[in-house]
Amino acid sequence: MAKFPSKYYESLFFNKRILILLIIALLCIIVIVRIGTYHPEIEVKTTSPTITLPGRFSVTFPTQGESAVGTDDFGVIASSPDQSPVPIASVTKIMTAYLVLKAHPLQPGEEGPTLTMTAQDVSDYNEDFAQGGSVLEIEAGEKLSERQLLEALMLPSADNIATTLARWVSGSEGAFVAEMNETAKSLGMTQTHYADTSGLNPASISNAVDQIKIAQVVMKNPVFREIVAMQQATFPVEGILYNANRMLGEHGIVGIKTGTTLAAGGCFVSAAPIGNGTEPRFILVVVLGQSPTYLPLHSALNANAKILDEVLSEFKLYTLTPPPTGFGQATNAWHSDSALYSPQPVEIWGYPGMTGSLSIHLMKTQLPIAPGTNMATLRIQSGKSVQEFPLQNSEQINPPGVLWRLFRNGY
Repeated sequence: MAKFPSKYYESLFFNKRILILLIIALLCIIVIVRIGTYHPEIEVKTTSPTITLPGRFSVTFPTQGESAVGTDDFGVIASSPDQSPVPIASVTKIMTAYLVLKAHPLQPGEEGPTLTMTAQDVSDYNEDFAQGGSVLEIEAGEKLSERQLLEALMLPSADNIATTLARWVSGSEGAFVAEMNETAKSLGMTQTHYADTSGLNPASISNAVDQIKIAQVVMKNPVFREIVAMQQATFPVEGILYNANRMLGEHGIVGIKTGTTLAAGGCFVSAAPIGNGTEPRFILVVVLGQSPTYLPLHSALNANAKILDEVLSEFKLYTLTPPPTGFGQATNAWHSDSALYSPQPVEIWGYPGMTGSLSIHLMKTQLPIAPGTNMATLRIQSGKSVQEFPLQNSEQINPPGVLWRLFRNGY
């Protein structure tokens, strides 16, 4: 049997010792990584993902034409059964104004760029006047600011100014009309087609539901809101002209646009402020196709105001009762969990039967989290309306212990 020299055994022992030290060092590194560098995760979830407010939204629509009611945040809430595309007359100009302000934004108090009226603008005026349209009298060389042009478009409902603005924004009325239709498509206005910028053409058609959609977008613009709430405006050649919206200032109405032709009958899109807080909210009501034996616009104005009066009281604050286990739960893998409650009453603005989605968003993750800490936000969304409330944990949330960190599964 062969014998190995003593130096061989010494070398072998030395290598084993190094190996053991390496293993110990590796274990120490693993422990340090698992205990010292692990960042535990807290998850939050709602007790219920949806809510439905009690009651049922009630509204009586006119027996003729078509109507719809909604708000700038909630969108369409209710509509009459028949929502076929129909001529909308000068209600068309809501989209015209929206695109002008989108292309050339104004801030409150600004006049914007100045346009000099040309021979072409005068020709448009003469043509629209001859057709019996509503017009703003102008002269070649007259200077009008963007703000004045928008006032002429929305108050006396000047058809010729719609053409002037379209040519300024897009180079031609045809190009502008194409943009109107593209924008309508992007807003989900599936029953709308624009054939001109003023609505004098009966081929400019829409329905009441689609007009709620454009109204809720354009009413977010403070300059638009200022203009449609004006009783009158003064122009260099024409002088003082009054808003065609004779219901302005009554029933809480602060806009938006009237329209009437033989093809369209009487049409009116209105807005009235509701709610509280710093952000303005508006009830939006659309009435189209009012065609009595006389005064169709008068009929549309009255029918619209009647709807506003009926639904105004249905918008109010609702207090949500928290579930027994809280609005949500904060959980984690090491089971230091807590129910989440709001430190204040959860009062949301809404209407009977409104549905909303609930979600919770974590704000504080640094452990430990003492009871009563604002650690999350409850977000309630209905349509474009988002209302938020702080949530606090009822139990202390502790960091995971050393043993859990060491023996947890995975990394």
